[in-house]
Amino acid sequence: MMANSNVSSKTDYWVAETVSLLTLSLLQGVGYWTIRSIALSGLGFKQILKAESNAEFINYLLQSKCKNTSQIANQIGENWLQKRDELWKQGVKLYHNLDAQGIKVIHFGQEDFPQTLREIADPPKWLFVQGNISILHKPALAIVGTRKPSEDGIFLANYVGACLQYFNAVTVSGLALGIDQIVHKKSIRAKVPTIAFIGTGILQNYPAGSEKLRQDICEHGGAIVSEYLPNQSYSAENFVNRNRLQAGLAEVVIPIEWKVKSGTAHTVNFANKAKKMIVCLRLPDWAEAHEELILAKKLDAEIFTLPGDEQLFINVIKQRLKKQTSNFSLQEQNIKVITKDFQTTEQKLDQQSYEQLKLF
Repeated sequence: MMANSNVSSKTDYWVAETVSLLTLSLLQGVGYWTIRSIALSGLGFKQILKAESNAEFINYLLQSKCKNTSQIANQIGENWLQKRDELWKQGVKLYHNLDAQGIKVIHFGQEDFPQTLREIADPPKWLFVQGNISILHKPALAIVGTRKPSEDGIFLANYVGACLQYFNAVTVSGLALGIDQIVHKKSIRAKVPTIAFIGTGILQNYPAGSEKLRQDICEHGGAIVSEYLPNQSYSAENFVNRNRLQAGLAEVVIPIEWKVKSGTAHTVNFANKAKKMIVCLRLPDWAEAHEELILAKKLDAEIFTLPGDEQLFINVIKQRLKKQTSNFSLQEQNIKVITKDFQTTEQKLDQQSYEQLKLF
């Protein structure tokens, strides 16, 4: 009974941290980087919101090395306590809105946070996840590429899609037009769960027209994942930053049709630094001077010709993915217990009014 009580207490703590994160995000001048600075400082989100005065709140921001403290101070005015309580009620509403759409938040400090992302050089401090959280703990294969593929790129993406059933792994991509969307669609067709790391907030529909694919991903056991604040728009910086998560979650990265200066190249470089396996593909008629082959050789990537090397291609990847498989077994058992308790706490919160979910 004591163990269950401890787990429930932890869950209540993280629910409060989530509502506090959302509340802070509603304060004008507070964006992703400000909240990340707070998380990196070791201060809790709820701890900061419990500040009893303007001066105490601003002091917390200064401790966190936030860059726009003056702007935030001007925005909250003199009556911090009234402003805080108004924002808290909005934060609770946003929390319930996310929950109604099947969107959860997992924090770096929670036991069900994916270990592979804990281990990267610049790990996310939280993740918004819509869909199946458990697949973040499965062996993963990242397949990424250009938004404007040629016939060669489309052929290779479809070929890899036809091989997915052999890997016993989930796929990772970025929901972008072109190669990414081919990967997600082929994964669904092969009955392989697929994860889309997006470069916007979880409530943003980008690129335009991707709503149906997002729905299909979730309905077929996959997940949409973002570290950005729920309504945050896109930017070039966001997409580059997002690419480290694609490479970080996966054990194997397959770039399809890419150039040295491209979003895909960012993912490949992150993978290279993290010592992930990089697999590059070629068609039989490609010359040795083909740009992708030159880039692949510089990275000491595995190179396979398709069609022709498909059996070797499958075997090499399967062998590498075994490295992840054994590490996930015990963690997955723990997640089932935590997820069950989290759902119980969610039911309790749904029965409460906004006023009952108190800051204190």
